[in-house]
Amino acid sequence: MSTTARIDELRKKFEENPRRYFAPLANEYRKSGDLAQAIALCREHLPKQPGHMSGYIVFGQALYESGDLAEARAVFEQALALDPENLIALRHLGDIARDTGDTTTARRWYERVLDADPRNDDIAAQLA
Repeated sequence: MSTTARIDELRKKFEENPRRYFAPLANEYRKSGDLAQAIALCREHLPKQPGHMSGYIVFGQALYESGDLAEARAVFEQALALDPENLIALRHLGDIARDTGDTTTARRWYERVLDADPRNDDIAAQLA
């Protein structure tokens, strides 16, 4: 299925049930490169569902990809408050620390990824 078709399908589902479909729709926008739309959807709907884990992950990824590392860090930290072993949030927090030159903190985040997922060769290579 093409990205456009998938977005159209999710948009219809979102119109029927925004609480359930805002995160999948935002994620498709993110994957298609429409970061502004993904971020806007998350900004609008996450406050109404503060426990929506996948919403935080999509929001954090879109912020990270848009270059807003400070807000992405805050969003991923909120995600970890809901799930302390979320691999995507842990990995991105490591990447943010690395991207900002804080290698010590990056290493700590990456070690937490490996604690939760010892077979993650990509992260193991980062620590080598």
